[in-house]
Amino acid sequence: MTRWTDDSLKIALELDVPFSVTSHNLCIDTRQLQRGDIFIAIKGVKDGHYYVKQALDQGAACAIVDHTPSNIIDNSRLIRVSDTLRALTSLGIYRRSIASKLKAIAVTGSVGKTTTKEMLRSMLHCFGPTVYSKASYNNHIGVPLSLSLLRDNSKYGVFEVGMNHIGEIAPLAKIVQPEIAIITTVSPSHIGNMGSLEAIVDEKCQIFTGLHENGIAMVHGDHPLFERMQRNAKNCGVHNIFTVGRKAGLDARLLHYQPVQQGKKGLVTAEIFGKIIAYPLQFAGDHYAFNSLYALLTAEVLGIDLGETMQQLAKVQPVIGRGQMHNLQLSNGLPIFVFDDAYNANPTSMIAGLKSFCNMQYNGKRIAIIGQMGELGEYSNNYHIEIAEYINTLQIDCVHVVGLAAKCLHQAIDTQKRGNWFETIDGLKENFVNELSGHESIFLKGSLSQKLPELVTLLKNQLKAVA
Repeated sequence: MTRWTDDSLKIALELDVPFSVTSHNLCIDTRQLQRGDIFIAIKGVKDGHYYVKQALDQGAACAIVDHTPSNIIDNSRLIRVSDTLRALTSLGIYRRSIASKLKAIAVTGSVGKTTTKEMLRSMLHCFGPTVYSKASYNNHIGVPLSLSLLRDNSKYGVFEVGMNHIGEIAPLAKIVQPEIAIITTVSPSHIGNMGSLEAIVDEKCQIFTGLHENGIAMVHGDHPLFERMQRNAKNCGVHNIFTVGRKAGLDARLLHYQPVQQGKKGLVTAEIFGKIIAYPLQFAGDHYAFNSLYALLTAEVLGIDLGETMQQLAKVQPVIGRGQMHNLQLSNGLPIFVFDDAYNANPTSMIAGLKSFCNMQYNGKRIAIIGQMGELGEYSNNYHIEIAEYINTLQIDCVHVVGLAAKCLHQAIDTQKRGNWFETIDGLKENFVNELSGHESIFLKGSLSQKLPELVTLLKNQLKAVA
């Protein structure tokens, strides 16, 4: 089914399109462009107008621009708008408006929103045509780009909504117009920008401003600021508030999580609206089991069979950098285990990841690679030192630390387990693989700016993967 024609573009953008268009997708990056895509020249770190000629040469159906680039001679395939970002937003809004059968789910939270989104989309696509946010497309560009993928017959949509400053959530929620809005949990992520945990809660709760009438809010019922979340939801006119946690009386409860197979899988026992259920999960850690409750609770309120939902949930694999596990082998034939949680970090997710790592049954040396956590502002030293103090209580043999802001963490680690400190990941990468002797179990986590995934890639490239 064609998503975009000159007629639909005319309606969405409220302007004339003086040539025929037939296209399936929008694209903002020529590295991802497929022949027939509509290229939108967004002004970001790099100005997309610089790539318009390249996009057209690669076979783009047309390009949406706010001016004609100097290297374009033939402008017959250009659509001129006053603001290309606003045009992208308008296109997303248009696709949302014609997806009349859609049940949209918006997911935000300081921890777990991408994993929850992946669980939801993997589960829901088995019950109807489903559109979702790819990767972490959760900002003012990614959300409308995700909405633009909707079709007339789309049944479910799962959209991640992110923020790091005040005022970012509400505009995104209002274009998603979700029937269900989920806040996985709220932690000190971005507290350097936001100022307090209360301010972060208030901003996350802006996701409720976009809810449809009679929409549903799902929140962390055990959170110390739960009552604040509940009050925010009610102030947004939300009457249906469902809760997830461990306490008695909540709508979805995690009763027990049991790691199995060296932590690569878990068995979850939960309660959904009073029904006791048990299911396997291919994730390590009770925080991932907690995320799965949002998926099951969503299925239940949508009227999807819970048994079928659990079967689909059991098949979902961890996202790259968010709990993926790799069994590798050195050239001497000895095994190495890598727990890749390296995509990003804040104090809450760091503790959860370390806890899961140490709960795994593994006989070899345990090594943790900890990268600094960003956007903590004046609280940075305190949070990094708290992580060090937590590490000191764990059975970890060696801790290497990366990043200037994490130097205080390195200094606070007990000397018997304190490894090396590196300003950047490059210093660690130089000799790390050569220093492995076999049977090491390695955990990696840090803010994305610290580039810890580069070490994971190095390990996977240089060592043999084994089942």
